[in-house]
Amino acid sequence: MRQDEPKLLRVSKAAHELGLHPFTVRKWIKTGKIAAIWVGQEARVPRSEIERLVGKTDGRLILLYGRVSGQGQKGDLDTQLARLSAWAEQQRAGKQTLVLSDIGSGLSATRRQLQRLLRMVREDQVAEVVVTYPDRLTRFGQEYLQVLFDSFGVTLTVLDPGEDKTAEQELTADLWALIASFSGRLYGMRSHKQKELLKCAQAVINNP
Repeated sequence: MRQDEPKLLRVSKAAHELGLHPFTVRKWIKTGKIAAIWVGQEARVPRSEIERLVGKTDGRLILLYGRVSGQGQKGDLDTQLARLSAWAEQQRAGKQTLVLSDIGSGLSATRRQLQRLLRMVREDQVAEVVVTYPDRLTRFGQEYLQVLFDSFGVTLTVLDPGEDKTAEQELTADLWALIASFSGRLYGMRSHKQKELLKCAQAVINNP
């Protein structure tokens, strides 16, 4: 350590050096995972704590997550997972990865492996979450997930983020996703009634 380098770091500086969000550092201080020294009402982190924790944060996992809506799409799920694994081998060589997948609606927050993913994020076990498309994690509420990930220093990587859409295009896509999901749950993903409902909805959307 250089002679002029501070031995006590502000939370924001400690978070930067650890690759974490300041919220996470404050949480660790509160729970005793990081020993802090209080200067007035402000917590300061000793540099020795930074050095102690570097090994732990570097060992966090990269989660590869895939999802499809129904059992008839297992082939697509296999393609997603194969692509994610190939990407990790090339772009994150040497890093420890874990593959998680669900078969269920993108509107459901109770998917088993999604719940596992979120639990691991909260336990500071995750460095990065990787998906093929933005809606694999969730159809709606992506912004809330991003806030959660940022709070725990987790990077969200989307292999195909898609082209920029106008506000009207985004609303249309969201409406279509809602109709498709709810009609699939009501009638079955590949039933005749669902296909008729989607055909009708498409006609209304295209000719408002």
